[in-house]
Amino acid sequence: MFSTIYFAASSVLTTDNIPSGLVSKVLDGRFLDAVRTAGNLADFNDEHHEHGHAYLQIHGDLELVLGRYEEAEETYRRTQRAIRSSRDTLRIVTSRNTGWQAFFRNQFNVALTCFKRVAADKAVTPAQRLDSLVGATLVLFHLGCIQAACDRLVELASLARASDDTRWVHLVDALRRDLLAQHELHCSEHLADHIYWRSVVAGFAHDEVSAQEADPAHATLPVLAQRLTHLKHLLQLASGNMAACEPLNEYVNWSRRSGLIEHHRSLCLEMTLAAIAGRLTAVADAMLEASGAAASQGSQHARWYLDYLYCRAKIMQQQSRAQEFAQLYGRYALASIQHVRADNISMPATVSDLVLPSRNQQRTDDVSARLPAKYRRAYRYLMDNLDQKDLSVREVASHVGVTERAMQAAFKNHLGLSPSELIRRQRMERIRDDLLDDYAPVARMLDVAKKWGVQHRSTLINGYRRVFQEAPSETLAAR
Repeated sequence: MFSTIYFAASSVLTTDNIPSGLVSKVLDGRFLDAVRTAGNLADFNDEHHEHGHAYLQIHGDLELVLGRYEEAEETYRRTQRAIRSSRDTLRIVTSRNTGWQAFFRNQFNVALTCFKRVAADKAVTPAQRLDSLVGATLVLFHLGCIQAACDRLVELASLARASDDTRWVHLVDALRRDLLAQHELHCSEHLADHIYWRSVVAGFAHDEVSAQEADPAHATLPVLAQRLTHLKHLLQLASGNMAACEPLNEYVNWSRRSGLIEHHRSLCLEMTLAAIAGRLTAVADAMLEASGAAASQGSQHARWYLDYLYCRAKIMQQQSRAQEFAQLYGRYALASIQHVRADNISMPATVSDLVLPSRNQQRTDDVSARLPAKYRRAYRYLMDNLDQKDLSVREVASHVGVTERAMQAAFKNHLGLSPSELIRRQRMERIRDDLLDDYAPVARMLDVAKKWGVQHRSTLINGYRRVFQEAPSETLAAR
C-alpha cells in the first residue's frame, strides 16, 4: 500500500520516549535498520522497564510496516502486557493497534471502527487522535470514499496546526497531495473505463481540497518528501514522458531493498497505471510483471487487485489483443461490482456512524492458521514465491530467520507435511486453478506448469496425478 510510509511516519510522531536515532532512521526511510534497533531496545528492556511499552510499540509498528504481520501481532500482545499503570492507555493502544492490523489485512471496516473509537476517546492524547485520523483517512480512500477522506483531511489539518510538533502539518500536507495525485492519475483520459474508480469519485469536489504550495521540509520528513517527488514523476509518466521512468524505477527499487513488500507492489501498480495512461505499453507490461501481483493468490478481496485486473486488461487492449481484453475486462468489471456492493452493504449512511465488520472481510486460510506465528510468515513467503523455479526450503527458512531443521519440524508437527511437500502440492493446486480458469487461455500445459515453477513434463504429470488422481489433460478436457 502507498499508505505504508504514512503509517510509519505517524507511528514515530505518536510514540513517546523512543530514542531520536530510531526516529531519524524511520523518517529517513531506513526501515530495516530501524526494526533491528527497535527489536534490540524491546529485547534489552523487558516489559517491566519504564519505557518498555514504547519500545515494544514502535517495534510492533515497524514489523507491520515490513509486512511481518504475525510477528507484529505477537509484539502488540507483549505491548498490552507491558501497560500496567493505566486502563485508559491499555484501551486506547489496544484499539489503535487492532485498527492498523486490520487496515494492513484489508479489513477496512474493522479498521475504521477502531480508529473512530480511538478518536472519540476522551482520554486520548492529541498525537493519538491525529494518528487515528490518519488511519481513518487512509481507510476511507481505500474504500473509495474520496470526499469523506478529504473531509477527514480538513479535520486533520486543523488538529495538526494546533499540535506542538510541526511535523504533523507536513505529514498532513503530504497526505493531501498524495490523495489528490492518486485521484488525478485514476481520472486520466486513457483510464476512463476504470469503472470502480470512476464510480467512487462521482461528485468529488476537487477544488475544495487543493494542496498548499510548500513541500514538506526535507530535513524533518525526508521519507515523505521522497514520496512527493515520486508522485511528480508519476504524473509525468502518465502524460507520456519516458524520461520519468528512471527516477521512478529508482524509487521502486528502494522500496524493494527496504523490505517494503506491500509498498513495492503498490508502486509497481501505480507505475503500470501511469504508463497505460501515457500509452507506454511496454513500460506498463514490465511494471505489472515486476509487481508480482499475478502470484499473490487469495488477494482477490483487496482493492489493489482491481487495479491489477484492470491493468492486465488494458495492456491487452493496447496490444490489440481484443478477445483477451474483453475476457479480462469482463472479469475486472464483475470484481468491481462485487466490491462496490460489499462497500454499500457494510458502510454506514454517514462516515461518523459506527461501522460494522464487512461480511467479506479476509479470513486467515486454515493452513497458515495451524502454524505458530513465526512460521505463518514462512508459509506466506512460500505462497508468494511459488512461481520461482528455484524456491527452496533453505531460502524460506533464511527469510524468517530459522534453521531448515526447525522449519521442517514445525511444518511436519503442525501440518503433517514437510515444506517441500507443501510447495509441490500448492504448485499443483495453482496449475489446476489455471487449467480450470475459463478466462486463461491454455496453449500448452507445460507453459502453465512453468508459470508455477514446474519445469518438466514428467514432474507435472506425476505430481498432478498424485494430488488429484487424474492427469492434467483430463482436467483440461473437462473445462
